[in-house]
Amino acid sequence: MAALLAFLLLALPVKPVNPGAEGGSPAPREEARFVFAWRGVPVGMVTLKLSQGHFTYASQHLHTRDGQPGERRREVTLAVDAAGRVKEERGAKAGEAGRMRGSGVEAGEAARGPDAKEVVPQSLWLWRGPPAVGCVVAREELSGREGPHCVTRAEGHRAEGTLLGAPFRASYGESGRLEALEVGDSRFTAAAPDERLRAPPELFAQGLPVEGARGPLALEPPLPVPERLEAMTPWEAGAAKALAARVHAAFTDKAPGAADWNEDGEGEAGGCLAHALRFAARARERGVKVALVHGLLVVDGGPARPHAWVRVALARGGTLDLDPTSLDAVMPDTHLPLALADARGPALEAGQRWLALLRGAHRVVRRP
Repeated sequence: MAALLAFLLLALPVKPVNPGAEGGSPAPREEARFVFAWRGVPVGMVTLKLSQGHFTYASQHLHTRDGQPGERRREVTLAVDAAGRVKEERGAKAGEAGRMRGSGVEAGEAARGPDAKEVVPQSLWLWRGPPAVGCVVAREELSGREGPHCVTRAEGHRAEGTLLGAPFRASYGESGRLEALEVGDSRFTAAAPDERLRAPPELFAQGLPVEGARGPLALEPPLPVPERLEAMTPWEAGAAKALAARVHAAFTDKAPGAADWNEDGEGEAGGCLAHALRFAARARERGVKVALVHGLLVVDGGPARPHAWVRVALARGGTLDLDPTSLDAVMPDTHLPLALADARGPALEAGQRWLALLRGAHRVVRRP
């Protein structure tokens, strides 16, 4: 049973969350934490620290290596000046200016010689406040890649632009610090400084305890989940069950794999998310729209672990939940829906609800 949908990660590149505008002195000590989610599924945490001329970017995310799920931790510390620019050694990466031509960053601004090139850490550039409209040369902390980071629009507490060509949108709080960043299908959400927050690897590896011995699963306090999404296509139960069986049989390896991070769930190896995504894709080919269910699964009296399945609108009324991963019946005492999402959407509501579980805002109980 591939319930650990977060253990689908195959060295998924973490898009750092960066600090603010150039100029000004950094605070003596600052720290921020962000939950990293992919299409609503929390898969990691990013911690930023700025102290005494050093900026540290640390990531803790779910990872699959050689078929074994686990956790990956990486950390990079960069020396920065008072303006938040990376302190380079002489001769470092000479010739960057020429490579930046045509990128929206003038060569004179991108580099003033091999030992005078101005580069900002990507996450620091975003973190410290809405950057001004224009471009800078920034470095991805973990990969070391450098290139144009541009703001095309800044209004109030919001900014949007591109990070090495990838579109982003960022929002900021009253303090001027980054609160949320969206890059493609990824989203970073800030946690309050004093907030007790479990890291996603803990949620997916350990699950949540279940209170009670028997009865349907529920959250306390409850989170209402709608019966269906708008525009779901009425379908016959027999056709939907047949598709679930075909999707189940199509995966020769049911371990987490790259298919879990493919919009259509394509690939030979995949966990529950891959099965649900492929079911939705095959249904779309038939002109049918279904919902992706984010939820919790309890097996043999164990903890409640994150899981994904699908919900189909029935032609004769009502809905039908199907679990293509196992083909087990979706029952109230084993499957607990957390949110419904469009299989091709950002699943922002699901992401907010997963974050609430990470914060410990809800308990999993059985209601006799």
